[in-house]
Amino acid sequence: MLNELIFFEVRIFRMFCEKLQVSSADTNKLFETYGVWKYIEDTYDMLSLSSDECAVNDIVEMLKINGVKLEGVVCNKLEAVTKKSKSTEQERFCADLILTDAIMDMADEEEISLQEARNKIINSNAYAALYDFETGLWETGPDYFRYFYKTCSINE
Repeated sequence: MLNELIFFEVRIFRMFCEKLQVSSADTNKLFETYGVWKYIEDTYDMLSLSSDECAVNDIVEMLKINGVKLEGVVCNKLEAVTKKSKSTEQERFCADLILTDAIMDMADEEEISLQEARNKIINSNAYAALYDFETGLWETGPDYFRYFYKTCSINE
């Protein structure tokens, strides 16, 4: 069964990385340092009522209020997020679903929290490969992605 909160976090995280052109590891560090993960979890009911783009903008504004300088960011435009073809959005959606399932499976298998599983995967090379649509990894499903993650982790 899909965990809607994790799926929402995965989408918002990906869109934030794309919008700000920041690596997943750097974004995860930023989210942890400034409590963005907790903010998303605590305000999920409110954030999920509006569009994902609005949620990303809320997070950008929250970070600005906390003194984070988002250099080179066009914070009021969503060009990086909205100028995607339908097939690319479908690929991103599939990758988000795979990542969500992989996080949930890892948490169950390793008996760790969803947050620990999320952080392990997001900080890996497997995360970047999943969203590099040329690799085709987004088409393989969560089981193969977990296998790929484990292979990458051994080599990292």
